[in-house]
Amino acid sequence: MVRCVPLLAAAALTVGLTGCGLKNEQGDLVAGKQAFVDKCGSCHTLGRAGTTGVSGPNLDEAFRVAREEGMGESTIEGVVHDQILYPTSSSQIDPEGRQEIPGMPAKIVTGDAAKDVAAYVAYAAAKDGDDTGPLADIGAEQAEGTAEARNGTLDIPATGATAFAFSDATAPAGALTIRTENETPVPHNIALEGDGVDEVGPVVQEGGVSEIQADLQAGEYTFYCSVPGHREGGMEGTLTVE
Repeated sequence: MVRCVPLLAAAALTVGLTGCGLKNEQGDLVAGKQAFVDKCGSCHTLGRAGTTGVSGPNLDEAFRVAREEGMGESTIEGVVHDQILYPTSSSQIDPEGRQEIPGMPAKIVTGDAAKDVAAYVAYAAAKDGDDTGPLADIGAEQAEGTAEARNGTLDIPATGATAFAFSDATAPAGALTIRTENETPVPHNIALEGDGVDEVGPVVQEGGVSEIQADLQAGEYTFYCSVPGHREGGMEGTLTVE
């Protein structure tokens, strides 16, 4: 994935799509869940996958009524597969109005991968409970632990679709460089606000490093990713400066 936009045009979910779906058994659910987490989770919430993206439709809510009214998994697969191949793509501006984030290109996954993702979404969307078996071993990474500044530098890597490696951080007062290395294909950056500070780093992916500098007084600040939907999806934490 290079960028992401909604997989689904919610208003068109149930219109004229009966019979166009793929058979669920044709998709590899394990591969589909992993690809969904890696490629789609930064934009979409899907409970069983553990993803919390908000810039695209919540897939559980998008399909809840349709599933309750009897829409079959093969039809849901068809809807998702079609939107993967031919999405409505549009650029977005980050909440600070500083950076334009291009929309998702068509065919963000193709071939068997597209079928696998469609099969997994059809299997999981709007279903209560948790995945079991091999599927239970796959899910969105969650932030945990505290990052500590060393020699004036604070490293807070990005590790998932909408996750930093750490949920909070500490640093001494004074000049501080904050770095976010992002090995994932999902675009992320590092930003910091609080006590008059408002710094936003460049958006990077696939090995890039987003970096900001600030002179901080003692107090609490919020670090976050400013890519649209990522902060709202949980990509933020507290920096305590002492």
